[in-house]
Order: sequence, then C-alpha cells, then structure tokens
Amino acid sequence: MLYQEEKFKKLVKVVFWLMGAFLFIGLFTLFNGGKNSPSNRDFSAKDSGGINEQSDASNKTISSMSYSDEMAGSAGRGMSSVSSMSESPTTVPVEAEETIADKKIVKNGNITLKVGDTEWAVEEISKIAREKGGEVFTTNLYERIRGQKSGFVTIKVPVDKFEETIKDIKKIATQVLSESTTGQDVTEQYVDLQAQLKNKKAEEESFVKILGTAGKIDDVLAATREVSRVRGEIERLEGRIRFMDSQTEMSTITVSLSEDVEVAPIGEGWRPWEVVKKSFKELIDNIQGFADGVIRFIIVGIPSL
Repeated sequence: MLYQEEKFKKLVKVVFWLMGAFLFIGLFTLFNGGKNSPSNRDFSAKDSGGINEQSDASNKTISSMSYSDEMAGSAGRGMSSVSSMSESPTTVPVEAEETIADKKIVKNGNITLKVGDTEWAVEEISKIAREKGGEVFTTNLYERIRGQKSGFVTIKVPVDKFEETIKDIKKIATQVLSESTTGQDVTEQYVDLQAQLKNKKAEEESFVKILGTAGKIDDVLAATREVSRVRGEIERLEGRIRFMDSQTEMSTITVSLSEDVEVAPIGEGWRPWEVVKKSFKELIDNIQGFADGVIRFIIVGIPSL
C-alpha cells in the first residue's frame, strides 16, 4: 500500500514536470520565436497589403463613381442643351438670308472741276455716263461773267461702275478742286421693308378669305375696308422698296463745272469770240447814235432854219 502511494506521487511529479516543460516551451516560442517568424511576417505583409489594396480599391471605386456621376451630369447637361436647341431653333428667313448676302449700299459722289470749256465738258460727261450704262439726270448752266459759263451736271451710273466713272470724269478737267464720295449701308432697312411687306400680304390674304366667307352685308363692308387699307400699305411698301432698289443699283454723281480763265483758246488774254461780240455791239450802238442825230436834226433843226 505504501509502495503504491509513492509510485503515484512520482507519477504526479513527472506529469507536472512535463506540463511545466511544455508550458515553458510554448511561452518561449510565443514571445521570442513568433516575432521573427516568416509566416508572421508574410501574414503581416499580406494583411497590410490587403488593407492598402482594399483602400486603393475603395478610392478607385469612389473616384470612378464620382467620375461616372460627373460624366452623367455632363451628358445630361449636353443632352438638355441639345434638346433645348432642337426644341427652339434659331431660324433666319430665306428672304433675309438672300438680302444679307446681297448688300444694299447707296453710293453718291460730288466733284468740282475746272475745265477749258463748260459746254464741251457737259457733252463729254454725258458721253461717259452713256458708255457706263447710265444716263444724264440734270444739267444746269449759267453765265456769271460775260463769256464764262459755269454749272453742274448730275448723272446716274450702275453702282459697280461708280469708281471707274469718277476716274474718267476727272480726266477732262484742267484742275480738280474737290472730290467727295459717300456710302450708306441700307441693308437693314431693306430687310425690314421686305418683312413688313410679307406680313401685310399675309394679312391681306386673311381678310380676303374672311370676305369670301362673310354672309352679312356689314361683315362684307368691314372686310372690304380692311382689304383696301392693307392694299394701300402694301403699295406704299412696294414703292419704298422700288425706290431703295433704284438708289442702290444706280449711283448718283454730281459734277460742278467752272471755266478756267487761265486757259485761253489761242493766246493769253485773247478770246476772239468775245471780240466779235463786242464789235457788233459797238457797231449797233454807233448806228443807233447816228439815227438819233438824224431824227433830232429833222425835227428840231429844219424848222428853225
């Protein structure tokens, strides 16, 4: 019995020693060997890499989501802009486009010239106007000093011949005293008149339709008055358009002329025609004086003898 108790105590001691040894080995491995363990290092790296990758992935996901939202917003705004543009397009009337493409310019010119002979200059200017496809509008000549004529000529030529005509007219002068040209763009006014005319014609058509369907006499009379009123406005607008067409298709050039007293036909200070006219006037005056003397002698002198 005593022998068994001692044996049991030895067995218990061995078990306690073994447990203590295993516990010591475990603690040593945990605190020393576990810190430098490759598996732990890999695990830590994997954990940190996984966390970083998850963070990067999250950031990429957030960035892609915000970029998608931004692109979606931009696309939405673009679609709304296109939609609004398609719903309310800006239209330009065909008549306005054609008129704008063909500018309406009113050109006028004024030239003051000295010439050797005014009548000859008027004939030359008229010839130039006809050669350019134009015409003489007005001519006015007067004589301020005996034997010296002055005046002005107004011609109309096609607008594309304006500069060429002025250049040719200046060639007949002995001196160009002054020259001025003006241009006025009336395209906007012309387009406005065309638009008004179009609206008035549409208004006239509406009243004509009403006149055709009117049954009562009062309605017929009222529609007739409106048609007459609109027709008058249409004719007025058409007249203004025709006038503007004439002003823009044909340019006006006014040439003021005066004879150059320094230009003599034969010699300096000698004008033969003036000498002839003065001689005839003196002859007539002498004849009138002789006749007056004879009459006085017959009436007064003979009875007194």
